[in-house]
Amino acid sequence: MSDSSNSSSAQPSSEVVRWLQSLALPLWARGILVIVFLAVMLGGLGLVMWSAVIRDRESMTAAISLLTVALPVSLIVIGLVFGQRSEKRLANITHAILDKLIPLQVQEIACQSRKLQLTALLRTGCRATYALAAPPGQSPLKHPLRFSVELNVRKVNVMFSLPDTIVPDGSLDKNPALSAYRHVIAGAQAEGYQLNSELAEYGGEDGGRALLFFRTLPDDFLLRPIEKLYFTQDLGFFVRGILEAQELTKPQPTTAEQ
Repeated sequence: MSDSSNSSSAQPSSEVVRWLQSLALPLWARGILVIVFLAVMLGGLGLVMWSAVIRDRESMTAAISLLTVALPVSLIVIGLVFGQRSEKRLANITHAILDKLIPLQVQEIACQSRKLQLTALLRTGCRATYALAAPPGQSPLKHPLRFSVELNVRKVNVMFSLPDTIVPDGSLDKNPALSAYRHVIAGAQAEGYQLNSELAEYGGEDGGRALLFFRTLPDDFLLRPIEKLYFTQDLGFFVRGILEAQELTKPQPTTAEQ
């Protein structure tokens, strides 16, 4: 009983916080909010000083109670509202994830141990395309890898280019042509990703076919640093798993060879 009552009482406060986070107040409204905040604080402090001068304990107790309640609430409201979670702000956070966080984590987790380089090929809106390659002078990858990330607020699509030697026939679920990828696919599904039942037309420079994974993110994903860090680090492990799978990929026999 206590657990259910606690969860029900926490729900409205959570909804209020999300509502405050979504506010994008104009300059004049934020000015009024500051004036109200200052009036409450100055009024409370003035009442405390006046009570101290006249030595009125009841007035001082009332003033301290006012400040004790008003100060933290006012600071929380102002912090949430002035944080400005408008559409432009959320778009900027999305771009920062695609332009900075993802390349950083993929480079450290998937590329560094193999001495590979991550190159951001293109970003248009909420979609970014990347390529992994060996530095000049080193032997190239057995199978070049390009992948793209489409981050749509609380949904993400991740596409990985497939080597030309892999030609799955029919549904991709437990397809023998993807036997080298079974481990990484299982790991991705454990993290909430779903594998599209058919190959996708890859939108990168190679114009080839790709595995398409998609998943739903938390509603407030863009506003929570811990969620963003977990997602980008997990994506780094995801890319590393795809690289390992491609290293194990063997050419499929042609019809003549069969």
